[in-house]
Amino acid sequence: MVLNEEKGRARRHVAENIISFRLKLDPKIIAQYLPAPFEMNREGELMIMLADYYGHDEDMTEQAEKAANFVYPYFTTMQEGLISIPCKFEGRPGNYLTKIWQDRDWAVQRGPMLGYNTELAEVHINRFPGRLRKLYAPHVGSKIKGVVRQNGDNLISGWIELTEKVVYPEEEYMVCYGRRQVEDMLDPTGEKLIDDILIEYHDSEIKGDVFKGHGHLKLGGFMENWDYEIIDAYYFEIGFSTSGWKVLKDLKQK
Repeated sequence: MVLNEEKGRARRHVAENIISFRLKLDPKIIAQYLPAPFEMNREGELMIMLADYYGHDEDMTEQAEKAANFVYPYFTTMQEGLISIPCKFEGRPGNYLTKIWQDRDWAVQRGPMLGYNTELAEVHINRFPGRLRKLYAPHVGSKIKGVVRQNGDNLISGWIELTEKVVYPEEEYMVCYGRRQVEDMLDPTGEKLIDDILIEYHDSEIKGDVFKGHGHLKLGGFMENWDYEIIDAYYFEIGFSTSGWKVLKDLKQK
């Protein structure tokens, strides 16, 4: 089963600029946010990410064009913060996105369908518009900041000072797993109507500049009392095209 499948044609095209903080944290805390059947890939590691998203989702923009006769920018841009746990599913490394905060309601609404726990929040990240890149682009010495704010509280606030151009070490970053569960409203504690593992798969990828730097991070909300150490911090640019999400395993089938 493939969600939103369009054989031979990618339907969604995305570019993202991402700040990534890799943290060392008590494995017992991480285990609370990593459901079975996923297993930790690098014990005691967790990533906090802030992303500036530019996307062209053909289904969504086609609907917008029919309604307003132009591509509505609201549906093509977004900023988000997320918690990502390096994991393995049946031996294959990837990342489980345990929590995502987004500043667009269409993105938050779509999240549970893909197995993601999404919430609406204010998210602000330094932007580098394409037309200004020749004059104003990330470089060694740049300081790039981001914040996730919800109900007046800063859940994530941080920045990175870029120190060197490198190759991003986490190849499995582009493999994103979701755990989708839909409960029976008449029996919330009973058997789930849907319980499966999804993967967002990419038909093609483009990798842009990658910088390593000094990371500074402050967490709030349910993360406020986490005792963590920043292992390293990166800023990188990626692009990909995808034709959908694939159901890897239906957990209701024994």
